[in-house]
Amino acid sequence: MSLRWKISLLIVASVIIAVLSCSIVLRQSAARAEDDRMRSTVTEQLTNATAIFSETGVLTLNARIEDPQLPKEARKSALKGQSVTIRSEVDGEEIVWAAAPIEVGSYTEVISVRASTKDSQELIGRIDQALLVGMIGSALVVGGVGSIVAGRISRRLTLGAQAARKIAGGDTTTRIADVIDESDQEVWAFATAVDTAVARLTERIDSEQRFTADLAHEMRTPLTGLVNAANLLEEDSRPAELVKDRVVRMQVLVEDLLEVSRLDAGRANPEFTRVDVDQAIRSLLGTMEASGALAGHQIDTHLAALNSTLVTDVRRFERIVSNLLVNAIKHGGDPIRLETSTRSIVVTDSGSGYPPDIVNTGPTRFVSAGGGGMGLGLVIAQGQARLLGITLIFSNDPVTGGARTEVIFPDEEAQEHALRQYVESRSE
Repeated sequence: MSLRWKISLLIVASVIIAVLSCSIVLRQSAARAEDDRMRSTVTEQLTNATAIFSETGVLTLNARIEDPQLPKEARKSALKGQSVTIRSEVDGEEIVWAAAPIEVGSYTEVISVRASTKDSQELIGRIDQALLVGMIGSALVVGGVGSIVAGRISRRLTLGAQAARKIAGGDTTTRIADVIDESDQEVWAFATAVDTAVARLTERIDSEQRFTADLAHEMRTPLTGLVNAANLLEEDSRPAELVKDRVVRMQVLVEDLLEVSRLDAGRANPEFTRVDVDQAIRSLLGTMEASGALAGHQIDTHLAALNSTLVTDVRRFERIVSNLLVNAIKHGGDPIRLETSTRSIVVTDSGSGYPPDIVNTGPTRFVSAGGGGMGLGLVIAQGQARLLGITLIFSNDPVTGGARTEVIFPDEEAQEHALRQYVESRSE
């Protein structure tokens, strides 16, 4: 249920409760006043009838002596010398009685007067109808006004949410406060605070990206000399092998940093083509095994894409899958499972799983998914996936507890659109 309807229903419920409470009090007051009026009327009528009977011996004003329908408790009270009024039901009709003692010769009898409450009940009924109409009318009017007010608030929050989604999508130039009217001081203040936080966060991210790019470029030149020097070392020397190994690792790190900086700067230009998913995976696994990237690990593959094709950049697509496999090898445990389908690829290992930060917010540079490493492999996979319209979902397998990454392909329409745009850009 939307915020607008929640606010509207809350307002209507509050109005109904308030009006209903007032109506109950008003009805009780009206019923009490009408009862007092009826009792006062029959008492006055009884007083006049008693006086006339005492003077003339004639019963008037609908008075009766020893009325058999008079309630017994009223008769008993009257015989004790008290004037009494009471309500009772006679033949299905509610009656108000007034009774008092009267001397008839040497006897004390009970004289009484009665009056029907039919008119009084009709009056109370009309009051009930008026209160009901008033309650419904008030609820409709106030509910309508509340819906309009709630709609304005909800609309501003919806616009703010749309702006926030643009920011989450990478458009950091969007400001939430621009779509919020300053007259809504509380909402506008909240939007301004969020914009300020986004601006500061953007500055930190930009600074981090510049640092990454500068670091990679500054290291590239001396690293080239270091690689050349390492190649001059003795082939069979153990220290030389260690130096070469460290140089290779550093070279991979610098290349990863450069790739991250290119993705951050938006300088990557994918080359889209249509590829067979299962065939691309087989080719990638063969290449990784030949290069020693699998490090002797056996990948349990279940290829079920059923000859389906994917519009993507083959090199970047392979980069995504290979980084996920390398991450599973380094930080997970055997067996490592790779499954394909017509809509996705799933890589699962049997290690301790992803840490909560990666599951909740995704990979972050320089934060490793396990022991060792700089955490750039998953960052690159995420960046390349975003560039290709692919979605990566990081989770932990509920059965093995290992890390599970799902590579979800873009839908057919998005794939065809990307391919058309690429072809058009090449033809210009």
